[in-house]
Order: sequence, then structure tokens, then C-alpha cells
Amino acid sequence: MADIDLQNETDLERLRQVAILQDAEIGKLHEVVARLATEVDNLKETKRGQLQQELREVKDFLNRLQHLQFGRSSEKRTTGSRKRRRKRRTPAPQTDLPIVEEVLELDEPDKICPECGDPLDEMGNCSEDSEMVEVVERSYFVKKVRRQKYRCRCGHIEAALGPPKLRGTQRYTPEFALEVATNKYLDHLPLERQVRRMDRQGLKVSSQTLWDQLDRLGDHIHATYEGIGRWIRGGDVMGMDETPWPHIKKGGAKKWQLWVLRGRGAAWYALRDSRSGEQAQELMGDFSGWLVTDALKSYDKAVRRSEKVIRQAACWSHARRKFVECEGNRPEACGEILDLIGALYEVESRARDPDEGWELRAWRAHLRETESAHILSQIDVWRNRQTALPKSGFGKALHYLKTNWTRLTHFVEHPEVWIDNNATERAIRGPVVGRKNYNGCRSPRGMQVAAMLYTIFETAKICGENPRDYLRRVVAADIHDEGTVTMPEVFEEVRDELS
Repeated sequence: MADIDLQNETDLERLRQVAILQDAEIGKLHEVVARLATEVDNLKETKRGQLQQELREVKDFLNRLQHLQFGRSSEKRTTGSRKRRRKRRTPAPQTDLPIVEEVLELDEPDKICPECGDPLDEMGNCSEDSEMVEVVERSYFVKKVRRQKYRCRCGHIEAALGPPKLRGTQRYTPEFALEVATNKYLDHLPLERQVRRMDRQGLKVSSQTLWDQLDRLGDHIHATYEGIGRWIRGGDVMGMDETPWPHIKKGGAKKWQLWVLRGRGAAWYALRDSRSGEQAQELMGDFSGWLVTDALKSYDKAVRRSEKVIRQAACWSHARRKFVECEGNRPEACGEILDLIGALYEVESRARDPDEGWELRAWRAHLRETESAHILSQIDVWRNRQTALPKSGFGKALHYLKTNWTRLTHFVEHPEVWIDNNATERAIRGPVVGRKNYNGCRSPRGMQVAAMLYTIFETAKICGENPRDYLRRVVAADIHDEGTVTMPEVFEEVRDELS
């Protein structure tokens, strides 16, 4: 603006020119202000969008944390606040327990009628009966073994055969080693806790001694462990998954991975120092068929490197889980997709049972082709009309669904393929509980023994066999004939296939 002293100016023409100049400059300033206001508004919109996206990401993250910390262990959705009627609890029938009968009688002074004073007589076989569950405390004892010797007139001496023992042990019986293994790898009881419990029952022993029994036990189950692995890899469908496993050593714990293979009614475990594609390929071995996994890139790399023909199928449970996590922020859209996925699982629930004498696989193929395919087309339409911020929880769930769509739909055309990898994830639950209790393993040998014993116990559980009884059969067979592969009773007919 022109710098003029207007108070002392008397020339009207000059004042008029100054007014024109000022008016022109004011107009330019208004243009600048309008431009700056527009730029400020644009910046506000951009910043608002960024802040909204960041806020949604923070909300998604908090929801996941709260779900992990306070949520239910299952992924069932709460669709209403209907109050459930509490069921009356009834005692569980104990059909597997032996029955010990105890007859209680009145004392002699009480066998007098309190009404008339006459003697009380027994009412034949009439009695008031009830059942109580009793416990006999575990006890340890030293079994002194005396092997009778015999001699001949010629001077030859013979001794009776001794009881079966684990190779490399003298002091403790195989049944004692089974007790230690069952406590740790089935009931998740650390060795130090076992030491304290045994001490209360009179047995003085160290945790190193208990570990020595597990180490020797590992030598007797190795053949069966490898046999179960070959059995699973010989199938046409196999699931794989992994979870962190601490390797405890001086200076801290290094994170290893517990891998699991699941298929053909069995589970096989291995502990490795990474979750790389090389490790996945090594564990797959000579498997050829359908591989059901999550979206970990290591599996893609392993399949590309494998010389066998492996086709990959994805897990609908993983896809569903991602929408469950962000349902609080996008309830309407997530509710739609979760209902559709629920319809897929409803069809699968009927596909598990044969109908009208049909073969199970043929019946499953029929249901998937006639019902599941239609539901998938609805999901396809739904996913193609959705929009979301890429970094939001809903955006990530959509991205997972879209990038894995082909693998998620293989199960419709191939009835042998699983709709999800839940069976494999369930096989990890037992070891994860153990990991929480004893925080991992201290040596590579400890990891190997843990993987072998988990393989024995979890496979027995899947097959419905008593895990301890199965371990006992495995060990007894190997003591009698080293290298024997002992499968669960439901697989005994495949013994030749595993040798």
C-alpha cells in the first residue's frame, strides 16, 4: 500500500488516486485471502482424512488387544442379549472306573428301635444306596528285584530274566519314565514341580534325574515318531501351522518355532530355529497333494521350491477372524460377511455326515456344489462392492479375502480339501499350554524330545486312545524289538506302509 501522509494532504486529485490504488491493493489482498482459505480447507480435509484413518487403526488395534486380553477363547459372535437358563448339573457317569462296594451297618447299641425298644432286624437286601468318587494317593516304592540263579552239575550257571528296562537306565522302571512324561507333556507339569510333589510322597529325586528318564524315553519312541510323520505326508491333504517356542539359554531366550503337520488322523511336531520357507520345505518332505495353511509367505516359497506337486488351499477361519476383530467399527458390513461365512460353515456341518448311505466324500461334493458355490457367489458380489481405507482393520480384512480368494474357493470343486485349518490349530493348543507353564526348552535335545512326545500324546488324543496307554505300547514294542513303529490301534492295519 502507498505510504502517504493523508492527514496533511489537501490535493483532492491526489487523494482520489491514492484511493484507487488502495482499492486495487485491497482487491488483491482479498484474492490472496480466498486462495489461502481454500488451501487451508484442503489441508484440513487431507489432515482430517489422515486423522480419521489413524483413529480407526488405533481403535482396531485397541479392539484386538481387548479381545486378546479380555475376550472369550472362542470366536463365537454375540448376536443378542438373550438370558440363558441355567441348566441343572447332574453327576457325570463314571463308566471307566472300577466299583468298590462298601457296606455300612449300625453299631450294636444302635440296633434298638427308638420307638418301642425292640431289636432292629435287617430288611433283607434293602438298603439306601449312593455313589462317591474316591481317590487312592499315588505312592512310590523301591522294588527289589532278585533274579534266581540256577546251576548245572557241569558248572553252567543261569539266571532268570530281569524286568524290561529303558536302554541306558538301571535305577528307574519304564513306568516311572512314563509317569514323568505324562505329567510334563500331557498335563503340562514342569519337572521342578514334579520334584516337589514326589518329595512330599517320600521320593528324593532331582529334576536332572527326571530329564534323564525323558531323554532315554526319546530313544524308544523315535521310530514311531518318524513313522507318524511318513504317514501324514503320505496323504492327499495336509495342514501346517507354527507357533513361537522359546529356547532358554544364558543371556535370554531365543524364539524358535514349533511346527505341526496335521493329516490322516494324526499330528506330527518339529522344533526349528525359524519359520522360513526353507524350514517349511524341509518339513514337508516328499508330500504331494493339497496343503492347507494360513497366508504365511514361507509356505508359498516352500511350495515353489518343492519338486513335488503341491496345491495350496487357504483357511476360511482366518478370513472370518479378521472381520470378527473389526466388527465393532464396521458392524453392518462385517455382520453381512460374517453371516455369509456362517452359512458356509452350516453347509459344512451337514457335509460331515453321510446321508442315505452315500459315501461321505460324494455327499460332501454334492452339498458344496449345490449350496456352498451359491454362497461363495454372494460373498464375491459383497467383496467387490466394499471400499475401505487400506490400513484400517476392515481394509486389511478385505485385502486378505481378495488376495486369497482363489485358494479360499478350491474346497468347492475338491471335496477332499478342508474348508479351514482349524484341526491343525487345535493340535497346537496342548503344546501351547505347556509352553506357558515351563516357558520352553533349554537345549536342542530337549526340543527334540518334546516334539516326539507331543507327537505321541496328541496323535493318541485325536484317535481317541488313552495317551499314556499308547505311549506304553510304543515303548514296550521298542524295548522288545528296537526300531518298531507302533501306530494307534485304529491304524494298526497300516504297519507295513510305515516300515
